[in-house]
Amino acid sequence: MTTFGLLALAILPGFVIVQRYYAKDHLQKEPIGVVLRSFFWGAALVLPAGLFESLFPLADSPSSVDLAIHYILLVGITEEVAKYIAIRFYSARNEAFNEHFDGVVYGACVGGGFATFENVFYVLEHGFAVGVLRAFLSVPGHILWGAIIGHWIAKGKMEKWNQFLVFFIGVGISSMLHGGFDFVLNFQDKALLVAPLFVLTPLFLVRFYSKSALEKDHIYIFGNVLPSSTEKENLQNGNSILLKLVNVMLYFFALLFGLFSIFLWPFCIKDYIDGASDFESWMFSIPTIFSILTVYLYSLGRKYSNAFKAKQTNV
Repeated sequence: MTTFGLLALAILPGFVIVQRYYAKDHLQKEPIGVVLRSFFWGAALVLPAGLFESLFPLADSPSSVDLAIHYILLVGITEEVAKYIAIRFYSARNEAFNEHFDGVVYGACVGGGFATFENVFYVLEHGFAVGVLRAFLSVPGHILWGAIIGHWIAKGKMEKWNQFLVFFIGVGISSMLHGGFDFVLNFQDKALLVAPLFVLTPLFLVRFYSKSALEKDHIYIFGNVLPSSTEKENLQNGNSILLKLVNVMLYFFALLFGLFSIFLWPFCIKDYIDGASDFESWMFSIPTIFSILTVYLYSLGRKYSNAFKAKQTNV
């Protein structure tokens, strides 16, 4: 695959997942500038975290205990503390961070920046297969672990929780999940069976956090009275330019992955029929995944296109 294709595969998942959490914030949209800068700070802390981890390399033949200590107590804690620093000392200090759900949004943004920048190195070095696996495991994992930290920082700010307790719970949960995920990846025969648990668990946890936070924010903003249509319109940020930009990007990547799938399917089928020695059945998964991504991104593009048209009509 071309370098451009690998870069697209490395960058796209982080943006798509972060956008999903940004879109859920339907009460008071966060300023896009603060969101992007939070994403940037998450990316900027990848190198410092990596440099610190490099000071404590693994032994040549590490035991299971050595691996657990390295990935949970070093890698997990270091990278999740880095996310905590970005959320706590940049995002949470902004006046736009004024709701419970903002913690999930900004936590996901910081985690997405961290995951995307890290992903570029992994995908360019190891290729397409690693990129696909990371798109469904490592990238959403980083975003969800960041959202957990952000949720607890929001509780500290909105509900006046003790900051040490917020740090201990948020970073503790995310570090255990992150470290456990990295630890099981060392057991290649069982990794793909166990590793998804460290992504699915925070997914359900963040869903619970999100529902609770949005309910609290609704009461915080409106009391027990449902908002009128005028209030909803005033609260929802009518950023038509952003909608159009997201719409164009989704269609562009849908077209890109569609072309990849159209290009790869004939080669896979031909090699399979000819019984090529270097062809394996799992290779059919490559154009299949491209086809699924094409349909998914196109459907998202249609959704944003309709949203953009609706905003234009309302205006």
